[in-house]
Amino acid sequence: MNPVVPVSAKEYLMQLVNENEFLRALPPSDAELISQAAEYVTFEAGQTLFNKGDLADAMYFVVDGLILIIDDGDEDVLAMQEKHSHFGEQGLLDVNEGRRTAGAKAAEGTKLIKISGELIRSMLRHQAQLVERLERVGAEQQEINRNARKLQLLLRVERSRSSLSMKSPRVPNPLSTLLIRVDTDREIIQLDEVVSEIRNPVRAGDELSLSGSLSGTPISFKTKVLEVKLVDGNNLYECALPERMVYQQQRTQFRLELGAASRAEAIITKEARKYRGKIIDVSEGGASFRLRKGLPIQVGDLIDHCELALDSESSIRPKIEIMNVKAVAKAPNLQQFGVRFIGLATADLATLKEFMRESERRKLRNSRM
Repeated sequence: MNPVVPVSAKEYLMQLVNENEFLRALPPSDAELISQAAEYVTFEAGQTLFNKGDLADAMYFVVDGLILIIDDGDEDVLAMQEKHSHFGEQGLLDVNEGRRTAGAKAAEGTKLIKISGELIRSMLRHQAQLVERLERVGAEQQEINRNARKLQLLLRVERSRSSLSMKSPRVPNPLSTLLIRVDTDREIIQLDEVVSEIRNPVRAGDELSLSGSLSGTPISFKTKVLEVKLVDGNNLYECALPERMVYQQQRTQFRLELGAASRAEAIITKEARKYRGKIIDVSEGGASFRLRKGLPIQVGDLIDHCELALDSESSIRPKIEIMNVKAVAKAPNLQQFGVRFIGLATADLATLKEFMRESERRKLRNSRM
């Protein structure tokens, strides 16, 4: 049953919970919290909401009308968002660094509900499964279809000289190759000869699946072999420009900044001596804190005895590795230590997650007052 549009945006959004997959995936308390920030906005036919690459500051739910999700030009329509659907959340994911991955414009007079981007970011920081699902959707949406962008990525692969895994229809196991040339004028690529026990493992007309990485970020594409050329005694596979490519970026880890009012304290024990300092930020993978300058703690140290007193009721005891040591510009008598957790008990991880979640929720409530 479709919800009836009530007077307030908050009431409409709460009625939409069972209709919209994004809202349905949130805990009821989170859905209630973002509904309090809901506001109606309207756009005329042809009006642009945002362009690809813009800073993302909100997500939207469609109340009535039609929104086109577009690439760089109006002719490249990637998706259409109709009544009860949502859009704009991809630019709010850490993986996309706060930038719009596509543009949006109204195809007709359209009424939307707008939610603050900062509020959505705060919600997502504690919804790991939802974020993973959104990132998978985003990876599909970021399939590369424009030739200029494909050539740009292929040139980066060529320059990296990194190995590619190749699947050929003639060989049961993956093969290894290199992208040795990208011909931007002819829009073709050349792959290096592969070693295989099977004679002629790659032939003209074969469709190849290739995968690799750029600076640790997965990339994959399919291409068709146009010609096998013999050059200096080696076979080179001349292939068509891929019809599509998938470049799936990885999510960065959220770090909670504790702020000047926080009393969170790090207590480090090394060689039977204890050193105390203020915790600056913390994440599920590590933390940073400040200690007085000149202590016998340096990069690479592994410290088994560390206590992070997050507040009067919550503390954890991770094993840590010192990753970096920096000067503090406004406090020359202090140094800031960045650490990663190399051992953290399950109960401590649960304590940390709950502390981070409640800290963010408290910030949100305060910002609404």
